[in-house]
Amino acid sequence: MDPRIEKLAKNLVNYSCKIQKGEKVLVECVGNSGIPLSRVLVKEIYKIGGVPYMELKDNSIVRELLKKSTPEQLESMAKYELTRMKEMDAFIGIRAGDNVSEMSDVTPEKMSDYMRYLIKPVNEERINNTRWVVIRYPNNSMAQLANTSMEAFEDFYFNVCNLDYSKMSKAMDNLVNLM
Repeated sequence: MDPRIEKLAKNLVNYSCKIQKGEKVLVECVGNSGIPLSRVLVKEIYKIGGVPYMELKDNSIVRELLKKSTPEQLESMAKYELTRMKEMDAFIGIRAGDNVSEMSDVTPEKMSDYMRYLIKPVNEERINNTRWVVIRYPNNSMAQLANTSMEAFEDFYFNVCNLDYSKMSKAMDNLVNLM
């Protein structure tokens, strides 16, 4: 296992969400590229005594659902996801879709319904009532958009994401006082 993935998981669990023993944590991974990080997150959550829950989504399947979805169907799906989110203390989202244009052929009306009936109510619950973090995870699509090799993009990504943010936060305390 790439030690940078382990360090990122520790940062997300211990710094970003400050998971404590007994807390329920939903790890939601969109895209197969994020599976290695998801696996390490589950281990890290267990290691500190937390209770991980896992959701793996694929945008090509979500796309198929949305193309023929109804508002009633989306509201029903939202009830399920909202009930689960209300049980969580924290949320870690990994966005690792391989195709940034996967939803391009879903009509604007269907996307609007999706946002209104499912995404908005679930996100409001998560944002207002859990400790949460959502990150993009490096994959070929991101490397292509950055016009770089996958290896170079991963090096850049992990160098940025694995900074010591607690140390950086303490260093900023004096600047906060000036504001």
